[in-house]
Amino acid sequence: MRPDWYPDWSGQRCVIIASGPSASREAVYLVQGRAKVIVINNSWHLAPWADVLYASDCGWWKTGKGDAFSGLKVSRSSHPGVRNVRLRKEDGEWCNRMLLEDPYVIGAGGSSGFQALNLAVHFGTRQIALVGYDARIDLGSHWHGDHGEGLKNPGRGTAELWVRFLDEAASALVEAGVNVVNCSPVSALTAYRKVELAQWLA
Repeated sequence: MRPDWYPDWSGQRCVIIASGPSASREAVYLVQGRAKVIVINNSWHLAPWADVLYASDCGWWKTGKGDAFSGLKVSRSSHPGVRNVRLRKEDGEWCNRMLLEDPYVIGAGGSSGFQALNLAVHFGTRQIALVGYDARIDLGSHWHGDHGEGLKNPGRGTAELWVRFLDEAASALVEAGVNVVNCSPVSALTAYRKVELAQWLA
């Protein structure tokens, strides 16, 4: 049974806005009112009207960075006003596969971007566009620069894991009938068809 707070996005499109340097207000201005939207971490500032804010990092929530967001807040960590999902462990290690059977559980995948994608599928959408999924750090850590306040920023090894786990998830998504396109123009991901966001929305 689905959690009672899960929205039902069956038959609707979804845009997930991550924090890669290619994400910007200009990149998402066409989205409002044309698709469901999940924003990741600080990217809610690019789309404050988004439906869902997802952030995995407990430390990020503790800084209060997501407090002013008025939509549904979701995390794998506990924080006042935030709904929780679980990440699966197998033999003591995080499961880095896309998990589609139990709606309460999502794969870790090394990033909030992976987890938000898994969550979107649980919400019922089968048409998903990725924005700001650059999965690289040579062009910068995030569109907003490095996190401060003692929060972690990605290194090269972290970015390589993003690419590995997200690309490996593509086949499971296809088998589940989920069509994912990559609207991040400089993305290091190779397993998802690249499309301009305006073209996908049209």
